[in-house]
Amino acid sequence: MKISMVVNDAPREVDVPANTLLVEVIRGPLGLTGTHVGCDTSQCGACTVHVDGRAVKSCTMLAVQAEGRK
Repeated sequence: MKISMVVNDAPREVDVPANTLLVEVIRGPLGLTGTHVGCDTSQCGACTVHVDGRAVKSCTMLAVQAEGRK
């Protein structure tokens, strides 16, 4: 599935399976390794990113949910 989003003020487009987590896209195809999976339970917040100005845990959000978002 092809998704488009704005990451760090740059438009990005990636092709990923529908069940891919946002953190996997950020760390993998986008190559941004500052976001981490720290606990596997979504409790620690190491995966937190801003989506449309709101803090979200990227280990609990599917990449397809970020379609068209900043």
